[in-house]
Amino acid sequence: MLVFPNYDVKNRVDLEFPFDQELTGLIDEYVHHFRPSLLRGSNELWLFPGETGGFKDAKTFSGQITERVEKATGLFITVHQFRHAAAAIWLQHKPGDYETVRRILGHKRLQTTINFYCGLETLQANRDFGDLVRKLGAPQQDPPQPGNLP
Repeated sequence: MLVFPNYDVKNRVDLEFPFDQELTGLIDEYVHHFRPSLLRGSNELWLFPGETGGFKDAKTFSGQITERVEKATGLFITVHQFRHAAAAIWLQHKPGDYETVRRILGHKRLQTTINFYCGLETLQANRDFGDLVRKLGAPQQDPPQPGNLP
């Protein structure tokens, strides 16, 4: 589980994110196979150790993530933009479900979430509406009559 205590969060809300078995396996693999070489012989407890001891600072780590994602996908996305992407992806599949987005992002108030993300699902809502209109406007097939069977 990933836990951010309220004193580490901008709006002072505790955040807890459970990990499934697959994600836990990836973290275990990193800790046991990759992290030891990053520690360079030291015995520090940091999950992401820095090059000169201590932990990797946020600016360096976030820049490395951005560079790696761009190299792998061609998409330039900052670490903070992952929050917006999470909200957009959720709302694309669950239009109007601002409460879940609020909880994922750790907003105290639902109105904050609505103010930032209302409208992201407009394209999906318009597609869904178009599909419904086409479905309702499609000619209905008459059931076959006994003398008209193919």
